[in-house]
This record gives sequence, structure tokens and C-alpha cells, in this order.
Amino acid sequence: MENRLLVAFVLSLGVFIGWGYIMSMIEGPPPSQVELEKQLADVPSSISPGIPQQPSSIGKSGNHSKTTPATSPAATVSKPEFPGEETTIKISTGLATYVFTNKGAMIKNILLTQHNTAKGEPIDLVDHKDGAILPLALESNNSQVTNILQNAYYQASTTSLELSEFQPTGKLEMKLVHSSGLEVSREFNFRYNDFMVDVNTQIHAPTFSSQNLTYNVLYGPGMGGKVTSQTDYIVFSGATTFVNNERLESPSEDIVNEVVYRGDVAWTSFQNKYFGTALIPKEGIKSAVVKKYDENVYVGLKMESVQSSASSSYILYAGTKELQVLEKSGHKLVRLMDYGWFGNKFAFLVKPLLKVLQYFYNIFNNYGWAIIFVTIIIKIIFAPLTHKSFKSMKGMQKVQPYVKVIQERHKGDRQKMNEEMIELYKKHKVNPLGGCLPMLLQIPVFIGLYHALFFSIELRGAPFVGWIEDLSVADPYYVWPVIMGATMFLQQKLNPSIGDPTQQKIMMMLPIVFTFLFMSFPSGLVLYWTVNNILTISQQAYIYKFSKD
Repeated sequence: MENRLLVAFVLSLGVFIGWGYIMSMIEGPPPSQVELEKQLADVPSSISPGIPQQPSSIGKSGNHSKTTPATSPAATVSKPEFPGEETTIKISTGLATYVFTNKGAMIKNILLTQHNTAKGEPIDLVDHKDGAILPLALESNNSQVTNILQNAYYQASTTSLELSEFQPTGKLEMKLVHSSGLEVSREFNFRYNDFMVDVNTQIHAPTFSSQNLTYNVLYGPGMGGKVTSQTDYIVFSGATTFVNNERLESPSEDIVNEVVYRGDVAWTSFQNKYFGTALIPKEGIKSAVVKKYDENVYVGLKMESVQSSASSSYILYAGTKELQVLEKSGHKLVRLMDYGWFGNKFAFLVKPLLKVLQYFYNIFNNYGWAIIFVTIIIKIIFAPLTHKSFKSMKGMQKVQPYVKVIQERHKGDRQKMNEEMIELYKKHKVNPLGGCLPMLLQIPVFIGLYHALFFSIELRGAPFVGWIEDLSVADPYYVWPVIMGATMFLQQKLNPSIGDPTQQKIMMMLPIVFTFLFMSFPSGLVLYWTVNNILTISQQAYIYKFSKD
């Protein structure tokens, strides 16, 4: 029974690793999206991109999403039309450095000072693409107004700002007074060691009051800070919106032009395995939007406008997906956390395990040692169950000769064979399920810890000892996977030989299978499994060699 359980567990592990990838390859867009694409195919090509249309609306999970033809981003115009020179403004908050441009009052860079790329440069959450507008761009349903909003040069209140403990807050104001009568005021409020920026926007367009202008604020194209890994397909990376208490993902290939989310919008964002950028509405926001211009995807917020003027406030979150940071930030940002389609079912275990891991990190200042001590604690907690499981397996080994005699005696009478087997188990006080049930209770904890180690940014760039410089990536020399395989092989040798010879040979192949499987896994996860194996071997040795009860 124990061997069959382990085989089933290995198969389950392969299923939940590969299922998400397989489904992403074969699963088509949702039925509502397919219908929307058909409708858009019928939209006449002669429709002017600057004139809003009234498309058919199709409900989607109660959020009233709809698709509309999207206008193209504003084209760059000549300097005589927008006089001035481009300058940049640098704002440092400790955790991040923001580089603004006065052209369009947009963000050119969001540099995370504590997280570096493989080249040693700070992670930049702005994805730079040729011809694409920058994050926090304003747009209108009127192409002329959009040109002014995105290409005119704003007046900035400062050229640089560096926050500290002695100057914990700061403000950047950017204003535009255009000859067309359009006036824009944008205010950005920063806090020291905080990934959140409060943004207030006021737009006055008295000369366009007859045109019923509407406005969006956009973040894109996409998000920088991409993480590449053999196993990143487990986690969705892209546009994600939390509306009506539901987390909705918008794959790029499913977006035709524009999808609008109405209702109780908590945030709209881009996110990947470790980082997220979210727009959080406060006042003057009516809905969220996900748009596509060519192949570039943007998320945004729709402003409420009155007589072609608008006033709004929202929060920009641009930072890491650390559990404690997101919980502290509020606004349901903790739902940015994604542990994959399977791991989300065990999020109730992932979060406390992460907090325990953080507790030991604060003691040892090393996540490798934190993983070891968390493993020891988990092993101690489950020691009675493990002891009972191994004792049951040992008892099953003792009655195996009698089991074989009964099986030979009643080959053609299964009912009689089962009756004698039950009597045999009762006589020797052996429960054939005794080795399985205690192990089954531990599987959810393993899954929770697996996801805590696999998806946590806390391990990104965290060294252990020797050659392990990053616990979030695979061991470059495969030393720990080989050690893990060796401990698993030793553990198999210590297990009682139960079952037919063919089954026993299959079980002895499992360490080899797991060794190759774990070669691509984060070394932090391999460290956990190896330490767990070593502790299990010690407990097995005690039970099988010294325990008499």
C-alpha cells in the first residue's frame, strides 16, 4: 500500500506540474471572448479610430466586460507644435527609484534597488518597446487631445527628490497649460520605503466641452522585470484585474481591442512570478480596462468626466510580490499572489509557512538555514504519524509470508481469501492502511511548503553556502539533486520489501526519476526535500533497528 501511495504521489506531482502548461496550449479563449471576436470582425473598417462606438456587451462573471475598438497611441509630433525640451526627474524612495519624463508626464523607469537582473543591474518594471507609450500615459477618445496629453512638455516642480528617514514623504507636481485651452495638473505623492504612489489628476478642457471627452490612464506596454525559468508556465504572467471579489486574468492572445471591467474594481495590474504593478482606483474612477495596441497590452482606469473635464485619484503599486508587503499595503493586493492553479487551493497553508520561514530568516539571516529549521519543525510535528506509519509497514512485512500462503491457497476464491486476510490482520494487530493514512495527512503540508519555496520572491537571489548563490534557481552543478537522489535511494533500501519483485524494482527506480526531475527545481526546494529525507532515514533506522514496541 505504501509503495502504491508513493507511485500515486509521483504521478500526481507530474500532473500538477504539467497540467497548467498543457491546458494553456490546448484551451481556447472563453466562449464570451470568441463571440466578441466574431462581433468585432463585423465592425466596418471605415470607422474612425477617434470616434467611440457602442458595441454589444456580453456579461462575464458579473463584471460587465465589453470590447470596443481601441484608438492608436498618439504619434510623436514635431517640436514647433509642442515647444520645449525633454527633461527627466529622478525620485528615490529607498525601495525604488522612479525616473519621470516631462514629456507627457509619464514614467520612464521604475528601478527596484534591492533586486537585480542576471547582469547585476536593478530590475526595471517599465518594459521599453519601440513606438509604445510609457506608463501612466493619459489618453482621450479624441486623437488631438491625446496628442497633447502624451507629447506636450509639462512643467515639473522639482528635478530630483531623495526620501529618507528624515524626509519620509515627498511630492512631484507636473502641470500643463496648452494653447488649445487644455489644462492638466498631475500630482505624485511618495513615501519612504513604500512601493505605493498616490496620484491625483485634474484635466480641464473647456474648449472641447461640446465633444464629450473621456479619459483613461494606462500602464504598459506590459511590465518589465520578466523572469525566465523552465517552470514559469505554472504561473500566469500578464494583465490581471480584481473586480467583484474575483481575480480575472487576461491573456494577451485573448484580447482583441479593449475589455472593460465594471463593478467593484479593487485593482488592475500586470504581474509575473515575483513582481507586480497595479493601478488602484480611489475617486473619480468608473471602471478598469485592458487594451491592446498592435501587440502591446496596457491596463488602465477609466476616469469619470463632466463636460470634457475630469478629476481622479488612484494609487500606483509597483514592487515585489512579497506576502508581508502585500498584506501591509491593503487594497486586496495580496490577491496578486499566485501559486498556480493547484497551489492556490492550498494557499491557507502556504501563507503561514511563509511567515514561519520569514521568522527563522530573521534569526539566521540566511534562507537556507531557515528552510532547514522549518523542515525540522515540520518533521517533529509529524513524527508520531510517521512513527505509526513505519511501525505499520514493519508489521506488514512480518505477516507477508502468511499473506502469500493465503493467496496461494485461495487463488480461485477471492471472498474466502479476503476473509482469511482480515482474520490474519486482526490476529497480528496489523492495519494495511496504517502506513498510508498518516502519509496522506502530510501531503497537503508538503504541497503548501512546495509552493511557498517555489514561488516566493524571498528566495530570489538568496544565497545558502558554497556555490548556491540563489535558492530560487536550480543548482548549477546538480550537487544537491544528486544528494537528494542518494538519500531517497537509501530511504528505499530501508523500507520493508513489500509487494512483488516487479513492483519493488519500479520503486527502486524512483530515486533516479526524482533526481532528474529535481535538477530543474529551485535549490531551496531540493534542500528541503534532502533534509526531510535525512530526517526520515534517521527515524526509519531507529524504528527498524532499535524500536521494540
